[in-house]
Parts: sequence; structure tokens; C-alpha cells
Amino acid sequence: MTKRILSAVLTTLVVLSIAVAFPRQGNQAAAIIGDSIVTGAGAGVFPAGASFNGIELAGGTFGLGAQISSTGSANGALEVQYTGTSLIGLSQWITITGWITSGTSNPDGSVTLNGTSTLDLGDGTPPTGGLALVVNAGPGGVTITIGSTTLPTLPKSDGWVINE
Repeated sequence: MTKRILSAVLTTLVVLSIAVAFPRQGNQAAAIIGDSIVTGAGAGVFPAGASFNGIELAGGTFGLGAQISSTGSANGALEVQYTGTSLIGLSQWITITGWITSGTSNPDGSVTLNGTSTLDLGDGTPPTGGLALVVNAGPGGVTITIGSTTLPTLPKSDGWVINE
């Protein structure tokens, strides 16, 4: 019995001495509390008339994941694939790959993410990299601006976007 009490007291003293010897940094709790995680994956169908760069868009899929700090910096990735029909009637896949470097959580539950991207038009030409990327993702879908061009919003008919 005495050994158990002595063991408990010694364990408590060791934990307390470690806490005193190695105090937490002042910004640790704020970073943990202030971060938000956004994840999403889904698919959707464009309304008639949606197009990008002469390609009539039919639908698409997306996947994203990012951690946004309380300072606005972020780390994450995005991939979107749009399906459509080229001017000569052939099936065409457009792929956007993005690297997220900053972001904000919006009051409506959506997020705005910024970074750089690569655009592959799926027409045999080499992908174009280093393009500015702005993504607005929320419960209704995903809107992407690549370079200075805003693509039509991909309505989310299946999947999720969660900002926690």
C-alpha cells in the first residue's frame, strides 16, 4: 500500500517538474484553436451552356484538402477534372491541379483558397503551370478562377465540403 502511494506521489512530482521545466510556448494554443481544416470531394453536372475556352462543359469532379491557420496562411492541394466536348465534337478532359498557400473561412460556411495551379486542357498541348488560383468551395459547389478567368461554378450534386 505504501509503495502505491509513494509511486503515485513520485509520478505526480515528475509530471509537475517536467511541466515547470518545459513550459508551453505562448502561441501554441492559439495556433491549435485558430486553425481550420477544409476537406471536400464531389461531383456535379453543369447546366446547359456552361463553357470554358471553347469547350462545352458537361460535368466534373473535385477533391480538396487544406489546413488554414489563424494568420491566413494555408497548406493544401486541389484537383478538379471537368468533362466536356471540344469544338469538333470530341470528348475532352480538363484537369486543374492546385497548391493552396492561403485561405479564409467565410461566414456562410464556405472557404476561399488561394495558391498556384497547373492547367491541362486535355487537348495534347503541354500543361500550363504557375497560374494564379482562387477557389471558393462551399455546400453549393466549387468556383475556380485560374489566371484571370473564372470558370462556371461546378454545382455539387454528390459529395461534401466540410470546414471545421
